[in-house]
Amino acid sequence: MSVPFVNASVQGELSAPPDQIFGQIPASGLDGIAFLDFAYASAGHSTHRVDGLLVGTWQGLLQGNGHGTRQGTRHDDAPEGRHGERRTRLTFRDAAVPDEPPDERSGDAFVLRGPGFAGSTRWSGPCRGRYLAFMPAAVERMTEAPLARAEFATLTCDLSERMTVFHLLAALGQEAGGHDTAADALLVDSVALAVLRASGALTPPGPRRSAALTARQARRVRDLVAERIDAPLSLREMAQAAGLSEGYFVRAFKGSFGVTPYQYVLRERVTLAQSLIRSGTVSLGEAAKRAGFPDARRMGRTFRKVIGRSPTEAARLQRA
Repeated sequence: MSVPFVNASVQGELSAPPDQIFGQIPASGLDGIAFLDFAYASAGHSTHRVDGLLVGTWQGLLQGNGHGTRQGTRHDDAPEGRHGERRTRLTFRDAAVPDEPPDERSGDAFVLRGPGFAGSTRWSGPCRGRYLAFMPAAVERMTEAPLARAEFATLTCDLSERMTVFHLLAALGQEAGGHDTAADALLVDSVALAVLRASGALTPPGPRRSAALTARQARRVRDLVAERIDAPLSLREMAQAAGLSEGYFVRAFKGSFGVTPYQYVLRERVTLAQSLIRSGTVSLGEAAKRAGFPDARRMGRTFRKVIGRSPTEAARLQRA
C-alpha cells in the first residue's frame, strides 16, 4: 500500500514512510524552500512529480553478511564492498521516456529534477537521502527569471561529481536536526543559493570585476542587521535593503565585508551576546534571546563554531 506525500513543490507516493528522519525544514516561512534528511532500513520505491526544482543526494548503505549495515563511503560503481558486503542499488526512471532503460547505480548518486519532471526511484536496501525542494516562486527568485523561461536539464550522476552539494546538504541536515526550534532563514537561503550554483542549476558568473557594495548599500545593510539582530533575517531581506538580486548581493557583500552575509550576522550576534554576558546583568537564556539565538544551547554551539569557546569561557577570558 502506497503512502501519498507532498513536500513543497514535490508530490507523489512512497512505498512506506521513511524509517528515520534526521532533519526537516518545511517550506512555510522560508521563502518556499524545504529540506528533508531521511533514511530507509530496507528496500522501497517512490514516485514523484516536481513543480519547482528538486536537488538531492542518495547514499547507499553497505549491507553486511549478518553483521548489520553501515553507510557507504566509496563512490565507485562496484556493487560489493569488503567481506562480501553489498551496496544498495538505486534505480531512477524518467516517466517522459518510458521506453528508455532506467539509470541504475550502486551506492551514491546526485539528482537534479526541474519543473514538470515526473519519475520514480527504487532502492534495493538501506539508504539515506537529502533533498532540497524549491517552490516555483523560490526558483524564480533565485534564478532571476520566470519559471517558464528557466531550463533545467534532468541530471543523475555519481555523487563524487557533486561533492560540494553533498557537504552543503549534510551541513544543513545538522542544522535541521537535534533541536525543536525553527531553522535560521538566512542559513537556509544561503545554502540553497550555494546548492543551486554547485549543482549546475545556476550558471556561474563569468569573469568580471570584483563585486562590492557601495558605501550607502553597506550602511543600509549594517543598519538592517543591527535593527533586526534579535529576530530572524532572510537573505532576501538583506538583498532588498541593498537593492540587489540575491545572487549578486552575496558576491558584493563578501567583496565589501570579507565574509558571507550569514557569517557576518553570526559574528554580530556573537559580539552582542558576549557584551551582554560580560555585563553580568542577564542570564545566558536572556542573552541568547536578545542576540537573536533561538536558545542558549544554540548560542553555545555558535560560539564554539565562531570563536572556539563557550559563552561562559569567552566571558571569563574577557574579564581576566
